[in-house]
Amino acid sequence: MMRVRVRPEILHPEYLAHLWQSSQVREQLEAAAGGGRRRSLAIRALQEVRLPLPPLAEQHRILDILRERFWRLDRGGEALRRAAVGVTLLQDAAHDALTPCCDAPFENLPPGWSRGQLGDVIKRMEAGRSLECNRRPAQGDEWGVIKTSAMTRGAFRETENKAVRAGARINEACEIRAGDILLCRANSPDHVGASVQVATCRPRLLLSDKSLRLVPERDIDGRWLAQLLATSYVRTQIAQRSRGVVASMQHISQASLRDIPIPIAPPGEQVWLGQRATAWTLGAQRLYSQMQKAREKSEWLRRALIDAACTGRLVGPAGFGTAQRESALSVRPGPSPWVDDSIGRSGHRAAAWSTAGRDPKTTISAVQLEFEI
Repeated sequence: MMRVRVRPEILHPEYLAHLWQSSQVREQLEAAAGGGRRRSLAIRALQEVRLPLPPLAEQHRILDILRERFWRLDRGGEALRRAAVGVTLLQDAAHDALTPCCDAPFENLPPGWSRGQLGDVIKRMEAGRSLECNRRPAQGDEWGVIKTSAMTRGAFRETENKAVRAGARINEACEIRAGDILLCRANSPDHVGASVQVATCRPRLLLSDKSLRLVPERDIDGRWLAQLLATSYVRTQIAQRSRGVVASMQHISQASLRDIPIPIAPPGEQVWLGQRATAWTLGAQRLYSQMQKAREKSEWLRRALIDAACTGRLVGPAGFGTAQRESALSVRPGPSPWVDDSIGRSGHRAAAWSTAGRDPKTTISAVQLEFEI
């Protein structure tokens, strides 16, 4: 870590915090970072970072505008977060309402309903297998294996996959097809047992060893079964039956899945319930997708405001008047009208961590760096 101390007569700390997130500075930092998978910045590289420095009064004017606009963005972001939570609760309520009587011991079932187990409505379960894969997603005609994240967000995400390495033996029977009901058999406690029904899928995408394909019996509606698996009752049953040596990774066996008690709707009602639940689920997913796009646009706007503020293009009523601002910003022509200077002095000191009670072989040393602007 490094601690930055600014010269208050020429640079406001809050302005530097925004400036450090601007594209102009981030591009310099990314270009200067050295190393492999874990990159780092040397103090000498930081000294060479060039900063656009407006007069201090102009910095205060910019900060006044940014505070007001970020306050508005923060209010909008909080509203979007609340709305996203509401959509999730609405989707859960829709699942539970469209698959009634999911409270053990299933007393007072509607006419035509029966008691049974999950195994009574599933013809077979098909598991994928572990393959050597690359870290990147499959491209073109490459085979890919889905990740657990493809099944854990309420909708199937085909882009969440890893490309199978060349030469691996492919079992084409494990290829995923539209209409498949998938269940995540191994994951964190919150996501184990998450299920999705595949709407569309790219060719050459395979089940993984952490996923199951549930094939319903001939007289069972697949949409009804997919929505039943998403009810809070079934999710709770799966969580109670999951096991694992490591708390962060739980798994559920096929036998445990088959033993889960469920209420079974008559075939005709399954079709109606499946259609309604699927329509509500897709509607909730569209709403959630729209809110995610709005949140992304909010972040883009935030970055654009920072870039505009740090290149002399942010205008507003606060601070300088037009004539004063034009005079103050006429230091240097070009994209940024302000003084463009690099970071100044630097220094560092070594500090040893306390070794009391430690093995001498594991003594840790750290270097704390400081530089001034």
